[in-house]
Amino acid sequence: MSTSKLTELAKEYKATEYPRLSKDSITWFKEKIAEIKRPAAIIRDIAQEQSRRTNQLNLGRLYCFAYDPKTKDDLPYYDRFPMVLMLEKYPDGFLGLNLHYLPYNYRVAFLNKLVKYAVTNKEDDIVRLRVTYDILNASRRLREFKPCLKRYLFNHMRSRLLAIQPNEWETATLLPIQSFKGATANKVWKESVEEIKES
Repeated sequence: MSTSKLTELAKEYKATEYPRLSKDSITWFKEKIAEIKRPAAIIRDIAQEQSRRTNQLNLGRLYCFAYDPKTKDDLPYYDRFPMVLMLEKYPDGFLGLNLHYLPYNYRVAFLNKLVKYAVTNKEDDIVRLRVTYDILNASRRLREFKPCLKRYLFNHMRSRLLAIQPNEWETATLLPIQSFKGATANKVWKESVEEIKES
């Protein structure tokens, strides 16, 4: 995915069109989701496709995985299938932005803002995002990050990581694959928007 392509995407689609585009994207992503639910299938896929190897996690890259939070009994709601942009790595887990906490139009708008921090190759294709918590926290322009910021523990992951390649980001972020426990997606998104506006 190029920086110009992502910019065009954010301008092209109106908020009312995101659900339609998401439905169109489901076919493309259905096989990937099936792989994450079947460990044997994803292991075969990783063995065959070098680009999806997930033994080494990279900052500024996007990943999906099944998750069961350690503090789930204390949470009002949580996402069982996060889509996370990794910000920081720790010995026991990582800090990241779960884009599922944003409505579709906010996801694209936020990702479009983050393109400013993209690391690209010679063809202007995005390789990763060079963005940190400090950068996000210091910019009012990037306040969409607040409801997305989550800490994840390796020993509470319930699947292998599925790497989403940069040229797949625009499709993957528009997929309705969030799996919230404790609240509907609409409730989560409403509260996220309220938090953004109040910050």
